[in-house]
Amino acid sequence: MWRRELSADQGMLFVFKESSEHAFWMKNTLIPLDMIFIGEDLRVLGVVANALPLTTEARTIGVPSRYVLEVNGGYCADHGVAAGDLVRFEGL
Repeated sequence: MWRRELSADQGMLFVFKESSEHAFWMKNTLIPLDMIFIGEDLRVLGVVANALPLTTEARTIGVPSRYVLEVNGGYCADHGVAAGDLVRFEGL
């Protein structure tokens, strides 16, 4: 919240205790973000691209996920991130 910038290769990882349909809003977020929803099998389930900042509209992909990674808006398009891709967490 309240971030004015995010470095190109940084993000915010949300780790939930169990899979559920998670929804996010951007009420206190000042920059557009891509939201990458990841399943327990570490596969990308879907992406919400370029979420508009400063809104209360709920954003979700409509299926349960275990993790959500927020990165700069446009990152997924620029790097070809899409549903079905395998994710690897390092240094956590």
